[in-house]
Amino acid sequence: MSRSILDKELQELDAQIIRLGTMVDEALERALEALAAGDLAKAGMVIENDALIDSLRAAVEERAIRLLTLQQPLGGRDLRYLASVLSIAGDLERTGDGAAGIAQNILRMTPLRGDTMPHVKMETTGIKDAGSGNTITEASIMKGILDLGKEARRVLQGTIKAFKDRDVKAARYIWEEDDVVDVRYHMVRHDLMAMMGGAHAVPALLNDSLILQRATYLLWMAHKLERVGDHCANVCERLLFIVEGDSYVQNLPQQGKETKPQI
Repeated sequence: MSRSILDKELQELDAQIIRLGTMVDEALERALEALAAGDLAKAGMVIENDALIDSLRAAVEERAIRLLTLQQPLGGRDLRYLASVLSIAGDLERTGDGAAGIAQNILRMTPLRGDTMPHVKMETTGIKDAGSGNTITEASIMKGILDLGKEARRVLQGTIKAFKDRDVKAARYIWEEDDVVDVRYHMVRHDLMAMMGGAHAVPALLNDSLILQRATYLLWMAHKLERVGDHCANVCERLLFIVEGDSYVQNLPQQGKETKPQI
């Protein structure tokens, strides 16, 4: 295979990966919209379209393996790229699985919705958080999950852009500074545990026998959003390896000395 043909194949593979990332971002966007609006039809679309994401991942892997097989020896960067593509495609596809999982949980919550409301019933009465003094309700927890989703999408979009631009500065920042998504997830988890913990649990269950099931689904959805940040960090790590080789470990930024890029 000539160099010009290989370069064309690599460009097409790059376009497929960026398309895969875009499809995953769109799936996550629809899942969050479905969660916010209680849109069961949109949730169903996310689940149905997950097969397209799976198919594109398979196409990416098939092309990468074919190039690895037919083009030997490869330059160091080309080899790192093709080997890393398999991992990158997997992380993006699993992020899409997370969006589909959120959509599935929305549908599972359908039997728990109020009779007169088009969306999942949210308890408006709450409890006081001893630490912050804030009142915790299901509605406030839902807002926290949507804020978490917004942050997860920001990181995902930044990751796709960093890959497209081969921006190692942005990739290193995302890889090392995945704290914002984690903090938002822990806030949601804390509120759910506070609402259902200790002395609050029995009165809450007596007042609403379905509250524990709803809380469980909400926690699952929050966890899937937290995993988006983890998958993005994996993609960014692979990008650093592609561009910098083994030296990317030695080139990690010193704490507090790296300027935050726009992601």
